[in-house]
Amino acid sequence: MVRIILCVCFVALWFGGAPFKVAGDELHPNVLLIIVDDLNDWVGCLAGHPQARTPNIDRLAKAGVLFENAHCQGPICGPSRASIFSGFYPHTTGVYQQPAGNLMAGDKKFFKGQLLPEYFSRNGYETFAVGKVTHGYRPETAFDHYGGKFAGSGPKPPQGLRFNYFLPDVPYTGTQTDWGPFPDQDEEMPDYRSAAWANEILTQSHDRPFFLAVGFNRPHVPWYVPKKWFSPFPLDEIILPKVMNNDLEDVPEIGLKIHELPKYPSLEFLQANNNEQFEKCVQAYLACNYFVDHQVGKVLKSLEQSKYAENTVVILFSDHGYHLGEKARVSKHSLWEESTRVPLVILPPGNSELRKKVAGQKLSKPVELIDLYPTLTEMCGLPAKASNEGRSLIPLMKTPSMEWRFSALTTYARKNHSLRTERYRYIRYENGEEELYDHQFDPDEWENLAGDPEKAELIFRFRLELPRRNAKYHAATKKGPVNPWFQRHLKANGIE
Repeated sequence: MVRIILCVCFVALWFGGAPFKVAGDELHPNVLLIIVDDLNDWVGCLAGHPQARTPNIDRLAKAGVLFENAHCQGPICGPSRASIFSGFYPHTTGVYQQPAGNLMAGDKKFFKGQLLPEYFSRNGYETFAVGKVTHGYRPETAFDHYGGKFAGSGPKPPQGLRFNYFLPDVPYTGTQTDWGPFPDQDEEMPDYRSAAWANEILTQSHDRPFFLAVGFNRPHVPWYVPKKWFSPFPLDEIILPKVMNNDLEDVPEIGLKIHELPKYPSLEFLQANNNEQFEKCVQAYLACNYFVDHQVGKVLKSLEQSKYAENTVVILFSDHGYHLGEKARVSKHSLWEESTRVPLVILPPGNSELRKKVAGQKLSKPVELIDLYPTLTEMCGLPAKASNEGRSLIPLMKTPSMEWRFSALTTYARKNHSLRTERYRYIRYENGEEELYDHQFDPDEWENLAGDPEKAELIFRFRLELPRRNAKYHAATKKGPVNPWFQRHLKANGIE
């Protein structure tokens, strides 16, 4: 009898409280984490494009909290996800670029055993994942159960056929960028299979609270989805994003060089032949968003019909945004608004007082994806992880008028940072050159105000927010440069 009591006490201490007896309760709710790859603000609730069709994401936002000024910490997949799941900024870990191999798994200081699902697993949760969730860290290691990626970016036409965009022959890392209706059936798409796998998990009985991460690949390139998802967006009705052809004239030289992407579509390419490819490109991105929203809807419906509907936290976000013509580019890879801003929705459990308090709330204060780790630990009644560099969003959700952080930070390559407040975006490059945009009067970031003497005090305030220390590149850094500037930069930082 004494031995049994000791065992029970040990389990209670290990889990940071009383042992869990049911799959989700008011103190320890389940978690459904939905990650959509490369989704910018082209969703209905963020009004990024007037033709966006995302009824399921919009419905989720209406039920929960929509963070209208949320930003990623790295404007490409690897650094962003490394930051989200580790709870550390890129300038702390040195993961500024895509990681290679599985070298992050050997880093016990920042990654191995530190990741969000690993922390939840140690604290009594059973963790599941499917699709693209982590990047550079094996999901089979990060989660108790992994359902697979199902052919990564999805099926492609045979013999390397491309529909609209053919890669230029330049010596830099490439892209899968292309767009067109393919394949024939939804069932051939990885996201369809990921949704089905997640739905199966939600129908099962669980005797512990669960943490389920569902990673959807679209709208990551190539922008291929079945033809039926293109049909609601006729080419002759497509509304193009606002662009200014001389937009980059007031950007400092380093800003041009760091953001150059020789293998990606240019604005000139899009606008040729009376915007022929521009219209097709926008149509395909809208179609991919419509398709992935449908997959999101299937998972949400499964949750709503399950016995876990009232005791599950739902969080939906994108790992970074995407440009479609703005700043003369079709890509992420930037420190400008289209790359850094992301959709972020949090739906507290239906049985919680917080849910009743925040339903339908829209918040404009700057928040960061790194905030999700401490938000989830607090919402799920787990001990706070002291090393987390983000801030729990729960106090802000409860008191939207509270004093909050000055700005949200995004980093692209070592010592290159962007800061976003409610009104301004500030960029500082490694050589000290700067950009400043006033979103109150210039939401498209067309006029760089960094040289305006009247903004000197504001710029000084921004400089105080910059990281004091920028870690060296992590050993996992992938070597392939995307442009000549990166080739020189990586070499100068010991990456060859």
